[in-house]
Amino acid sequence: MLTVLLLAAAEKLINIAIGSDEITQAGLASLAGKVLRLNIATPKIQVDVLFNHEHLRFEPVTTDEGFESRAHVVDNHAIDRIAVDSSNDERQQANVDMACMSYSRPDCTLNVENIAQLLHLMRGADGDLPMTGDDKVQMQLQQLVAGFDPDIAGQLEPLIGKPLASQLQLVISQLKRSFGHRAKSY
Repeated sequence: MLTVLLLAAAEKLINIAIGSDEITQAGLASLAGKVLRLNIATPKIQVDVLFNHEHLRFEPVTTDEGFESRAHVVDNHAIDRIAVDSSNDERQQANVDMACMSYSRPDCTLNVENIAQLLHLMRGADGDLPMTGDDKVQMQLQQLVAGFDPDIAGQLEPLIGKPLASQLQLVISQLKRSFGHRAKSY
């Protein structure tokens, strides 16, 4: 339960940041419909990142069977039987429809040892990502991550005012430089 709440919070924050970077937001259109599975070894976390036209969606991986999803919980015979039976309620039909729409395999998988390595890769690490699967998705994702430059201060300016937003922008730029130097030493 806590994992789902943390994923929802991270999803919301990342989508706000993406919304402030028009170039990255436009770049998501080329990844729409693709799925990236993120495997973190320590702590053991598996998350599917679903790309939509203007935002991301995080979904925890709930099965232990390789790349199988919830779609395989309902077999085809059961789907046919439920679809034919007219006495089923709308809730059952909605569950079947969701299972049918679900994906069965991610397009690519990113494997990292820990969250620090993931953050290092997100800050534009040199070389290839430790990713398997569709090479085209990998290249598009690397381009998006490399060009990601959210305007957080611009988003907060209407709330906190221009002087404070300018100061915040300076602090953010200093933190980016500091974080970049630390990430390179990883």
